[in-house]
Amino acid sequence: MKTVAIAGLGAIGHAVARGIDRGMDGIRLGAVSARDQDAARVRLDTLLHRPPLVPLPRIAAHADIVVECGGAGVLAEIAAPVLDAGKHLVVLSCGALLSSPELGLLAGRHRGRIHVPSGAIGGLDAVAAMAEGEIRSARLISRKPPIALRAIPWLEQRGIDLREVREPTLVFRGYAAQAARHFPANLNVAATLSLAGIGAQRTEVELWADPHARGNCHAIEVESDSGAMRFSIEATASGNPATSSLAAQSVLALLRRLGLPGA
Repeated sequence: MKTVAIAGLGAIGHAVARGIDRGMDGIRLGAVSARDQDAARVRLDTLLHRPPLVPLPRIAAHADIVVECGGAGVLAEIAAPVLDAGKHLVVLSCGALLSSPELGLLAGRHRGRIHVPSGAIGGLDAVAAMAEGEIRSARLISRKPPIALRAIPWLEQRGIDLREVREPTLVFRGYAAQAARHFPANLNVAATLSLAGIGAQRTEVELWADPHARGNCHAIEVESDSGAMRFSIEATASGNPATSSLAAQSVLALLRRLGLPGA
């Protein structure tokens, strides 16, 4: 039986906690941490088995696997203690990994493990297989309703008023490294794709604000020496319009695999 702790109890963290609480072979929920303690207590009251609420810096002591669900700031606070202890770290804010290569070195030194769930996209197993050969190009095209892109300083600095968007509008074109920097809470899928494939400096990204989008829509296009792939998904938004409910479910699927004997 492996014990899981969740760092961050917003829409995604709460969904992960509920999924574990319903019952999962080989996995139990041992603790949670959250910056907003009052809101976290309200959410914990919805669980059948209420785990302790512990400070972020001490979360590594309460679990074999720590799941980061609180953003890049939370990851920066918990990553080193978890990896120093040789434990498993599941990272949803994987855009932050692109600017923190030292975490991989830390994990290797202490026999910790970093896991990146698929989040709101799919087809990553095929992308990783293609990367064993030569990937010539990889491209992510994301479409999100304007409300999912509100209060992003990079857009505001460029005078992009999302309240005025009436038709699909291209608001960013660049590479995954730039996308992770400018949209740290919105385009972690770009980092996920780049980590599976040809890296953050070569993975192309387009972001469209689309008032007609019913959820967060992502399309992947990959050209390689072993073939071409086209994959698209329309993911339903979670309680937070900037994130997809599929992100929490991808964490639960990953935890099921980690809970298997010998994993």
